Amino acid sequence: MNAHIVLLGCLALVTFVCWSTVSAETCTTNTNCNATICTGNSEVICQHPVGSDGIKPGGGLCTCKDTTGSCTTKEDCYGTGANLQCPDNTRHCYDNNCICDRFPIG
Repeated sequence: MNAHIVLLGCLALVTFVCWSTVSAETCTTNTNCNATICTGNSEVICQHPVGSDGIKPGGGLCTCKDTTGSCTTKEDCYGTGANLQCPDNTRHCYDNNCICDRFPIG
């Protein structure tokens, strides 16, 4: 019984580590995003933090961008306004495209 619990604990830890690594894939350009998968009418992009001093090597995070429309405010991306698989509170308008924001929204 104890061996079974230890095995399940190890499996959970390995799953969490793998998920954490994939969910925080760093990038410099879109071509660095190999493990990030987007669905439907969205594509992978490398998002760099707003207000940073330009693009820094490895300073971005891979995320998904809606390819079906454009936006001017983050509210344009809420609900069914964008084809994204992330909660509204993590959506943002980035370069006039709705994205699943990987950085804190300010």
